Amino acid sequence: MLTIPVNPEDSRFRLLGRMDLSRTPVALDWTGSGLECTFRGSDLWAELEAPAFSPIMWMIVLADGAPVTRFPVEPGVRFYPLVLGMEPQNARVITLLKETQCMPDQPEATVFLRTLRMQGELEAPPVHPLKIEFVGDSLTSGEGSLAPRGNDEWITQWFSARGNYSWVACDVLGAERRILSQSGWGVCWDWEHNPDHTLTAHYGEIAGVLQGPAAEARGCTKPYDFSSWQPDIVCIRLLTNDQNGMNQKGSFSRDRDRVVQGALSLLRLVREKNPSAKIVWILPASDCHPELGEEAVQLARREGLQDLFTFALPDYREEDMGARSHPNAEWNRKAGLLLADFLREKVI
Repeated sequence: MLTIPVNPEDSRFRLLGRMDLSRTPVALDWTGSGLECTFRGSDLWAELEAPAFSPIMWMIVLADGAPVTRFPVEPGVRFYPLVLGMEPQNARVITLLKETQCMPDQPEATVFLRTLRMQGELEAPPVHPLKIEFVGDSLTSGEGSLAPRGNDEWITQWFSARGNYSWVACDVLGAERRILSQSGWGVCWDWEHNPDHTLTAHYGEIAGVLQGPAAEARGCTKPYDFSSWQPDIVCIRLLTNDQNGMNQKGSFSRDRDRVVQGALSLLRLVREKNPSAKIVWILPASDCHPELGEEAVQLARREGLQDLFTFALPDYREEDMGARSHPNAEWNRKAGLLLADFLREKVI
């Protein structure tokens, strides 16, 4: 078997997600980070490392978009089979994705991607006509999407990068995807009204939601080089937790304008860093004051920001629920199809 290191400069595969490309092994922190390649052969393995015992990080493997296997990464270093016993004359696109989001309370937890081992060869990775970035919270981390209805466990097993509206939309459009999402976080504060937990504050960093020595050692807090990957579209799905934080404090009348201004600040930042991208604000559910997102987009347009859109997904009902009042994979599939239709008809 041939073993090759996962070197960011190797053109035989494509690394997915934000990561520090100046160091090896590369760290898979964000939801949906991983690797994509075109493999012609029978067997393909990946050498992965989990430096922390807990929380458990989950991965999924796809062959031409179809799920092959899903597994937890065990503590330490070992090889994991991606595909086995395939007909060696056929080429197929193999995708390895981290299903689990960043864990700020345990920043040492990550997955290092070290080498690939194969019986076969790699060909040029597929070309994608679009690049789409998603900025969001638990709804974009796919929290609870794989759990049975009514489940109340907050465990990494129920998170999913594939049972996720963003995957479905990008799959339909043939787009390469990047995700920056964090459960409970918002634009101005988190679900407990903590202003230290905002995606806005860390949008300019590689994975700045992770702090501390272990995260710094793998480059999480370094400034992100936006020129290295310019999206065609940025989809923002935030404000649900800002609303939850206001509910915690009973402060809607006092805080609503701060939230609008916070959303406006994020729009300015996204436009500054992605000057050619079209920006879509995916509005929160109807019980989370989606008009605040609409108002922020209108203010941004008045300032001269162009190519801004809003899109409302349908609310989820009881039968759409997975774990902890989050929508399940089937609702995410329907939502992703609706988003793909909207992007294709109104944005692209």
